[in-house]
Formats: sequence, structure tokens, C-alpha cells
Amino acid sequence: MDSKPVKTVVIVGGGHASLPVIKMGKRWKKHQIEIRLISAHPFLIYSGSLPQYMAGFYNWNQTAVNLEMLCKRYSVSFAVDRVISVNREQKNVETLSGEKIHYDVLLLNVGASTQPILDGDNISPVKPMPKLLELRKNLLNGEINRLLIAGGGAAGAEIALNLSHPALNNRPKITLADKNNRILSAFPEKLSADVNAILKDRGVAVLTGYKISDDDSKNYDQIILATGNRAESVSIDHDFEVGESSRILTKKNLLVKEEAYVFAAGDTADVNGKNYKQIGVHAVKQGVVLRHNIKAVLLKKSLRNYKPYRANPLIISNGPDSAFYIMNRLSLKGRAFAILKYMLDMRWLDKYTRIPENRRSLYQLFKEGLNRSE
Repeated sequence: MDSKPVKTVVIVGGGHASLPVIKMGKRWKKHQIEIRLISAHPFLIYSGSLPQYMAGFYNWNQTAVNLEMLCKRYSVSFAVDRVISVNREQKNVETLSGEKIHYDVLLLNVGASTQPILDGDNISPVKPMPKLLELRKNLLNGEINRLLIAGGGAAGAEIALNLSHPALNNRPKITLADKNNRILSAFPEKLSADVNAILKDRGVAVLTGYKISDDDSKNYDQIILATGNRAESVSIDHDFEVGESSRILTKKNLLVKEEAYVFAAGDTADVNGKNYKQIGVHAVKQGVVLRHNIKAVLLKKSLRNYKPYRANPLIISNGPDSAFYIMNRLSLKGRAFAILKYMLDMRWLDKYTRIPENRRSLYQLFKEGLNRSE
């Protein structure tokens, strides 16, 4: 019997970057390493699926990862709770329930929250996402007549495209408002013009150069806030150095600056001061680096640096039958990209929702994507 003391890896937040580490639960036990996950929510909503889920084009199983089931499958301890503080000297975290949990290695990956520029019962921020789940039912039941989507970036525009799709019954009267002189201002002008034309053809009012005010909460049944995010770690009492949008500064290897046993990732982290865009592709790739580096820290082996892809293509869905493919200044649209997006979304979800023998092949996913896009 190995007499080495057990080392505890505490993961705070069940975001995209945490999942590859969770899957190491059983393997790492032979190295006397145990993993604990503390998450404010019992599920992870895959951000790539959310707009189509909101419109009813994806179901729940095509949108969410059940964190409790995932942890049970890989022998990881799981608790639905919130971490409210980190004590670096004592190497523990305190939760909202009052528990103090010791860590040998800590991973902070609590995601982002939408800037709270409006407050009220009819306000639904894009992040954290659970409040949008309540809104979905009302949308599909036709209980919302006037909807304002505040923010015309990728998130706001994709939600508008899906909620205005002709295949959706009980469509509300939608207004998409953005403070810039065009929607999707960070993307190619062709994309902006194409999306703008589609939305207007569907009766969506597109307002640019628009400043959201308190009056808007009185004029609309519901408002979806997609107006920019900040790191959710602002809700945790910590003294780590922060960078842009209150994201915790890390080195290239994702270790928090001045720390040897604390990592940060995803929307929580400002990696090497680069302030990478808060998009899922970074978090997904960082998860692979964390899987190596957390074990390497405990076994005193060399660490790897996070290196983003040279180009980060983005697919914005326009319902189940078409999508926009964007890479750098290139913007393309078509059914093929809707099929590709479906394949990529489901392949990623299958890794965390299905056992290996039940995962779908690329051919199966292609056939499913082809059928749903008809």
C-alpha cells in the first residue's frame, strides 16, 4: 500500500477548462491525488449550444453537461456551493455554506458574468447562463411579446438570429440594440451587413449607436443583456493580481502570478496579460494544458505553456439550417457550416455526456446534422 499522503486538487467552477481535469479522477488516484469540484451550478451549459437551445432547435441533452454525473463517473467529489474566499497562506477556500476546504493545488475557473448595467425581474444576463433557461420557456410559450437584446456582438447577434428564425413559432417582436455604429463591430463588415439584412427581413429592429437606459426595462417584456462580461471571480475574496476585466493574471503555464500551486483558466484568467477573447476555444484548449500541468506540479515535473491557435475560427448559427463561418477577415455563410457546427458541438458534448462506446462517430453526426438542416 502506498503510504504517500493524499494530495487534494480543488476545482472551483465547472467550466469548459475544468472538464478534462475532472476526467483524470480515477487515473490520478494511483498517484495519491484526489479531485474535488465545487460549482455554483449542477450543470455546465455549453455556450456554443445556447442560442439554438433558446429557440428550441437544441434540446437539453444537446446543451448541458451534468456535472454530478460526470464527477461520479470519474470518482471526483462534487458539491453544489459557492467559494467566497481563498486563503493563500493556509491553502484553503471557504464556501458559502461555511465549509473550509484545504487544497494542495487550486484551479479557479468560475467563468464570467455580464456587466449589470440594468437590474430588474425582466432582465436576463447572458452570463451566468442559468437565468436564460427560465426565459426560454416563456419565449417558446409565446408569453413574451416585446424582447430587447442589448448588445450586438457575437452573443447578442446569434441569439437574435435564432429567436427570429422563421421555423420558430410564437416569435416575439425583437429589438437588437448596440452602442457601436454597426452590430458585430469587431468582425468583418460583410458579416455585419449580412446579419443586419437577415434580421431586418425577419422584422427585427436593429438599433445602432444606442445607449441602454432604465426606461428600456419599462418598455420591453424582457431584456437579454449581452453587453460585455467581467470575471465572475470578482465575487470571491482573494488578493491575486488582476488584469483586464478583473481577470486573474497568470503566467503562460496558467499558474497565477506569484503562485506555485494555484491555476486560473477560461474567462477567469488573463493569461500572460494577453487578455484573450472570452470565447470557448481558449478554455477548451487550456483544459488540456491544465490536465498536464496540475499533475506535473504535484509530481514535480516540467510544465507546459498555453499556446492559443494562430487563428480562432468562429461559427455563428442562424437556426438549424445555416450558419456563418468567420476566420480573421473571412466571412462565409451556408448550410454546410450549420452541419459543421452541429458536428463540432455534439462531438465535444459527447466526450463529457456519454461513455466512450456510446459516442457518435463523425459519420453519424454528419447524418444527423444533414437531416436537421433540411
